[in-house]
Amino acid sequence: MAINKVDLTVSQIINDLNSGMTWLKKDDLGYGSIETKYGAIPQQIAAIRKHPALKDAETTITIFNIIDDTKNGNNISSTESKSTRANSNVEEPVVGMVSQSTEVDTQAADIFANL
Repeated sequence: MAINKVDLTVSQIINDLNSGMTWLKKDDLGYGSIETKYGAIPQQIAAIRKHPALKDAETTITIFNIIDDTKNGNNISSTESKSTRANSNVEEPVVGMVSQSTEVDTQAADIFANL
């Protein structure tokens, strides 16, 4: 008879349980089971669970609860912007235009106008 020795640590098993693994394959929630991962049979899992540090260890899963906070006027707008300055008047600079008389080649101007 061949014996296959598997070393398990308490922290390893607790980490597996905290990752969503179940003890037994039949209880698998989609994250796997310790029974499958380590190739154990249910009687071996029962013996492992009797270890004092694992006696009360159970599977931990995360459940997301979506709360719709957009109902009843609690809409959150990220596009609205308000100024908190006391004086937000902005003076626009005055730009002076200098008029110069320049001859324009009308034929060239017509070519650019049609682009």
